Amino acid sequence: MKTQSKHLNSNKMQVISRSSIPVISSIEMDGIAHELGKLFDFRKHPDLASFIPENARPSFAWTNLELQEELAAHEHPTPSMIIICQGEGEVFGDCEQKICAGDVIIVPPYHQHGFRTQNKDGFWALSVQFEGPGLYENTKAPRVEFVEEREKLSKTAFDSLLKDQEQFVEKFKKHPLIQLVQSMSLEDKKMQERLLEALNIWGNWFQRIIYMRAATGSSGVYQTLAEQHIQEEVGHNTSLLKMRGNKEISLNDPILEATASWFFEKMLSLTVEEKTVLIHFVVEAAGDVFHTEALHLFHHTPHFQTHVEHDEDHFGIGCRVLEAAEHLEIEQLRLILSRGWEMMDLLLSRIAYFTHHGGIEKETDTRYDMAYAKAS
Repeated sequence: MKTQSKHLNSNKMQVISRSSIPVISSIEMDGIAHELGKLFDFRKHPDLASFIPENARPSFAWTNLELQEELAAHEHPTPSMIIICQGEGEVFGDCEQKICAGDVIIVPPYHQHGFRTQNKDGFWALSVQFEGPGLYENTKAPRVEFVEEREKLSKTAFDSLLKDQEQFVEKFKKHPLIQLVQSMSLEDKKMQERLLEALNIWGNWFQRIIYMRAATGSSGVYQTLAEQHIQEEVGHNTSLLKMRGNKEISLNDPILEATASWFFEKMLSLTVEEKTVLIHFVVEAAGDVFHTEALHLFHHTPHFQTHVEHDEDHFGIGCRVLEAAEHLEIEQLRLILSRGWEMMDLLLSRIAYFTHHGGIEKETDTRYDMAYAKAS
């Protein structure tokens, strides 16, 4: 005769009733309670825990949702299989359809999914993971991330990046180059020529930068963004050259070249998200402020008018792409944002000095060396 037992020797055959397995109905993550329905983790029962192999480390749990109960959309880093044993309901998230007894739902890592019931009986299911602890085996550190809470946290984190950006832009509006172009008049022809010459050096580098960004390749929306950017910026260095009457560049400033090349090198070493920050948050945002303030000097040229019209939009496009992205490393993006603005400050400070004085002083080298090392 078969005998039920809560704790028998694991070498003996036995029947473990579902009711003898400790039940988990909710978990708390970051101070927020998440309802699970009823979850019976096999490893919470001592005999099942000793019977299930540790080497392969599969995990099993009964799960139950009753009338009007819902397990909110979530994801986890391990594959999972849910076997519907009784009743019916609905799965939603990356896959949306009705489910009933006999259905098997396979969930690859990091796929969003949730469950809800559709009738008074709800459903019972067996949840299986094939590696590591069960999803809720450690109730203090469950292996799941609830989408709604992550989105709230993600928005708060992204807002911190935008707040940093706002502060950098406001500081940049007081940059020596901005103050210089604000004070210049249409009669300052020599200074205008020097400004355009220095900008031409940066413009040549910028063409290399955007082409390298696209050439290094990325997936989906980031590659589309990079290629679209090329289409809108291509040839802008030659338009500067034409504004200068096709004169050769005589300025030879190793520091200006080095700061510009820093942006180029980062297209080889950064993540696609970091490149987006560097190009759209730093370069394009700085360009928007500069071209807006310098337009009164070159209002008759399409080059400056085009930048006034498009640079702000370039920042907005990059911002929207990042805001829609998942799993952003916000602190790393904040770091590259800060370093990018440091290097842009150095680069445009060189341009400002040359524009105003007509030459490059060596006394700024110490400031450059320290800031370059910090940004790198």
